[in-house]
Parts: sequence; structure tokens; C-alpha cells
Amino acid sequence: MQAQHHNQQDIMTMMNAYNTTLHLLLMLAMIAFAPYSHADNNAPETAQTLVVDTSTTLLNAMKARNGEIKQNPSIAYELVEDIVLPHIDFHRISRLVLGKYWRRANDGQRARFTNEFKDFLVRTYVTAMIEFSDQIISHADNVRYLPFRNDDPEDVTVRMEIKMPDRPPVSVVYRLYLNDKAWQIYDLTVEGISLATTYRSSFASAIRRGGIEKLISQLANRNKKAAVASSEDTPTPAL
Repeated sequence: MQAQHHNQQDIMTMMNAYNTTLHLLLMLAMIAFAPYSHADNNAPETAQTLVVDTSTTLLNAMKARNGEIKQNPSIAYELVEDIVLPHIDFHRISRLVLGKYWRRANDGQRARFTNEFKDFLVRTYVTAMIEFSDQIISHADNVRYLPFRNDDPEDVTVRMEIKMPDRPPVSVVYRLYLNDKAWQIYDLTVEGISLATTYRSSFASAIRRGGIEKLISQLANRNKKAAVASSEDTPTPAL
């Protein structure tokens, strides 16, 4: 029993570290939500335009409702759900994150993991959006979109650089694929750190120690605690 307790603590400690990393990634990526004024005019207009238009719409909404968002976090969730989530393929992200364990999971496990991981990512995204809203807005003009270079017309990357004070520009890359004639985001990389790869390592270790059911249960429990904390207007617990 003691060994099991230490094992669970190790998993939670590991996930806490990755949660901190993800908050930073999301903050920087959201700063990249800026107008398309620096885009390469010769680049294909499809995937890059989706990222730019979605980003600009969210940024404008944040500017208009920044004070309300700080007073009422539910507004941030509404904005993200309406503007951002339709363009993200959480099923594909979950499959990438689980890697070989996705193939070993049954349909029920895949569906439950996808739902819980989606809830976790959205909660983390919105937490960063609320906490760093002033920085996101103030850095909105410090973005430069890089020339669009992709060999596969149905799987592309949208690259940008963010100018930061007293340090080299930050590199941000969105990965998108064409799904039924609509572009869907399935990964985000900041300074070479991929969201999917980061969590694949974390969750693989957790699954090896306790199995996929335990991982799903831990995600579900953390999401429930976060929902309760949010309803009580208390700080959201980290995963």
C-alpha cells in the first residue's frame, strides 16, 4: 500500500511539472494571436488564414471583454468554446498523446480519455487566458508570420515568431491537417517543445506504472476537483 501511494505521488509530481510547462506554452501561443499584417503574401491562404482569423477574432474579443473576463471566468470558457474549439481535433491529439497505448485501448477507453484530456486542456488554456490576458493583449503586435513552406498539401505547419523583451524571438508552430475540406489543429510547438510529445512521455510513464484506467481516473478526478474549485471561485488545482 505504501509503495502504491508513492507511485501515485510520483505520477502527480510528474504531471504537475508538465502542467507548469503547458501553461507557459499556452501563454506564448496565445500571445501569437495577432493580426495577419506580417504574413507572406505569396503563402497559401487556407491553413494560415484559419489560424490568423481565429486568433484575431479571439484577441479582439479579449480586448473588448478583458475586464469582464477577470470578473467572470465563464466568459473566457464561452469565448474559447465558440471561437477556438471548432478548429481543434481533440481525437487526433489524444491519439498522438497516447501513441502505442491508443492502439491497445478499447473504444470506451479511447472515448473517455479523449473527453477527460479535452476538459483538462481547455481548463488549462482558459486558466492561462485569464491569468495572462494583459500580457497577451499587450504583445499582440509583436508577431511575425514566417513564409509558408509545406510539401504535403493536406498536412501543414503555420510558423510564427514572437518578439519578447530581452531575449531572442520565440518560435511558435501550429500543425494542421485537412479533414473533410476543413483545416483542424492537432499540435502546437513552442521553442521546439510539442504539446503532444510532452504529454506522450508523461502519460506513457503513468500508464506503465498504473495502467490506462488509472490515468483516465486521475484525469477525471482532477477535472471534477477543478470544476468544484471553479464554482467556488477558488484557484484551480493543477494536474
